[in-house]
Amino acid sequence: MALHDGDPRRLSRLAGLGYGLTYGLAYGLTAWGIDTWILARSSGELAWAKLAVGLPLLLLIGAATGALAGRSDRPGVWVGAWTLSGALIGIVVSLMPYVGLNLATWIAEPPLRGTNVYPIGSAGAARLAFAAAFNSCVGPVVGLVGHVLVKRARGLASPVGRMSGRSWTALLLCLPLAVLPALICDEIVNRPLRSGQRAVHRAISGAAGDTSQEDVAPTYNLLSAGYTLHRVGYDPETLEQQTIDVAFEDGLAVRCQVSGQALNRCLPISPDFEAWMDALIQEGLTGGQGTALVLHAGRVSVGDDTLRWLAAQRDAVGGRYEISRDTQHGGWVVMSARFDTGYVLTCHFHGASPVVLDHCSGNQ
Repeated sequence: MALHDGDPRRLSRLAGLGYGLTYGLAYGLTAWGIDTWILARSSGELAWAKLAVGLPLLLLIGAATGALAGRSDRPGVWVGAWTLSGALIGIVVSLMPYVGLNLATWIAEPPLRGTNVYPIGSAGAARLAFAAAFNSCVGPVVGLVGHVLVKRARGLASPVGRMSGRSWTALLLCLPLAVLPALICDEIVNRPLRSGQRAVHRAISGAAGDTSQEDVAPTYNLLSAGYTLHRVGYDPETLEQQTIDVAFEDGLAVRCQVSGQALNRCLPISPDFEAWMDALIQEGLTGGQGTALVLHAGRVSVGDDTLRWLAAQRDAVGGRYEISRDTQHGGWVVMSARFDTGYVLTCHFHGASPVVLDHCSGNQ
């Protein structure tokens, strides 16, 4: 059966679509699959988030670029389309540790919706610029190879004008062009950010032979407890200095300082948050003069507006209460005090040196 006049173009668009999907899938699975696997093994928070949010975007970018480029037999169109697509891929990969994790947090934790839990910082912005430029330079090669492979796939089509198994297999030759740049971007973008969590996990699990259990949390049996590692903060210029929280399943939280791959020290932090909440309640009872927070000066920062708000809650915060740690993502910790009257005081803290009280709210 002879092909109709429109069949070659249809096959080119279909093969271009397949090429783009293959490239996007291979790139995403490499750039975030490795990161997800390492973070999951290290008990890192939201280990899956970058892959879950970013992979559909790369599939969309790849599919759109491949289908559009497949409409033309001109190599220049392929080069131009994939150059722009490469820059966009680099931007997406670089934003996932920040925007992607923010989005996942907003979905999982409504109380933190709209909060910039994972700010990008200058180091992240510099890596974004590099990834965009690097991938845009790779783009022309991806475009030229795609043009050749799509023509080959079209030539291997069945006599009735359909993509054959050999046609689809020919498109797989793009895999090295996706895997190698993705590995480089993982090394530049993701590895520095996960290094702190990985260092703490190795210390806890005993993988680091020169780090004892007592260095991580004195008098606490770490090896028998489940935990999640939160990236609280980092040096925005280099990413070398990081603060990592170890949140154990029984409620204890330990704050660790990491320099590069080396764990410096860890100290319990959850008792401090409970003490700060108790001091805030006392502030409400005494009129918000700041006197109850004097003992915690330098470790927690509370604004005058919050003190005045607490003073206005004097009638609501009386009586017995129970303090609990509701949730944590990144450097944001949500604490609550539940009173026998039914009143609930909720406060949002963030940061490390000092910890900043962002705001408090109350409801009956």
